[in-house]
Parts: sequence; C-alpha cells; structure tokens
Amino acid sequence: MCNDLRSLIQAAFNDPIEKSRLLQQRQKLQEIINDIPSRQWLFEQACEPDDPHQAKTLIITMMTSSRLIWCGDKISPDIYSEALSRTWVWFLEDFCQRYNPEKASFVTWFNQKLRWMILDVIRERAKEEKNRLHPLDGEDGEKIYPPCPHPDRWEQTIEEWLNLVQNNPHLFKSCQMQQYSHVNCQVVLMQILLVLRDSGSENFSWDTIAQQYGLEALSLKRFCRTRCFRIFKQLLAE
Repeated sequence: MCNDLRSLIQAAFNDPIEKSRLLQQRQKLQEIINDIPSRQWLFEQACEPDDPHQAKTLIITMMTSSRLIWCGDKISPDIYSEALSRTWVWFLEDFCQRYNPEKASFVTWFNQKLRWMILDVIRERAKEEKNRLHPLDGEDGEKIYPPCPHPDRWEQTIEEWLNLVQNNPHLFKSCQMQQYSHVNCQVVLMQILLVLRDSGSENFSWDTIAQQYGLEALSLKRFCRTRCFRIFKQLLAE
C-alpha cells in the first residue's frame, strides 16, 4: 500500500474530519478500493475480533460513497432495493469468512452477489404473485410471529433489539413495501418491538399495527414474514 493511501486511511480512522474529507474524494476512494494492499490492510483491520477502529463500517461507507455499487439500471426500484438490503446483510455476515482481498475489490465482490440477489427476489416475487392469485389452502391462516425475547430478559432484550434495528438503517430502510414507500422494515420492526415492550406479547395485534399504515393485516404479515423477520434474524445471528 503506497504511503499516500495508507496515510489517508489511517487519518480517516483517527479523525472524523479527515474521514469526511476522504469520503468526498471519490477518485481516492476508488483508488483505495482497487488497490490490493489497501484493501488487504482494511480487511485485516475489519476482521479483528473487536474491530477497534470500526473498519468494517468504514469499508461500507467508502463503498457507498465511491458510487461504484451497481445501480440496477432498468431493474424495478422495489426489486433492486430489496436485493440491495439482502446483499448488505450477506456482506456483513460473510465478509470475514469468504472475502479474499487479493481476488476482487470489495465492490466487485458485492456487485456480483447483488446481481444474484436480484434474480432471487424476482423469482420470489413471481412465486408470491402466483400464490396470491392461487392461494394454497390454509395459507391465510398461517401463524406469523413477531420477534419474542425470553420472559426473563424481556425489557432488556427489546431495548437491545431496538438499538440494533435503529443503528443498522442501511439493512432495513431500502426494504420497502411495494406501493407503500413509507413502510419499510426498519419502521415496522421498531413499531413491533415498541408494542411488545409496552403491551406484551399477549396484547400484540397485527390489525392494530396495520391500521396505523393503512394496510391490511395479512399484507403486513406477509411483508414481515418474507422480508423483515428474515433480515432481523440474520442480524441477530451476527
């Protein structure tokens, strides 16, 4: 890693102002991302047990600021945003175990997975539409449960989960409900957790939450089951 790039990265670690300056230099960001020694060093920092410099967060911010993440071209915005959210979950989960900085840049590795995720979302939407038009017997009666912490740590766990959802907006906000852009997974999950905290699971009502957004309860359940709860579960597993 050349001294110039190293000094930029290290300055970004130690000084928020320098970090802000670096994130505004798109060309420098692209140089760092495309430089094997630079990304090797960042990878090693990010995968330390405690990641004292929050290198993984810096890598993600650099990727988004570099404008190198594939924009989806003519892909439906709804499909793209869902695939993008899933890809960020995968990135955080698999980065230290599967990424090889010598073979590809962070963004190249990310973009390859993003394209596969888009295909997965397209297939799932087609299946959902088929099930909507030709529902299986008993599908509407399927029990879909919100997250539920252990009774012994109820309030403490919910507060931890609320902070977790609030502090990871890049995973949830782009996961929006089709035709209801104001309804995203972060908003819905936080509302569910607040109801559980204040009222308990015995008083939980999908109808009450759905009414707040002008939705049918079944539509909100399906959205949470197929998208929000899956992302939330993966985040808890990290």
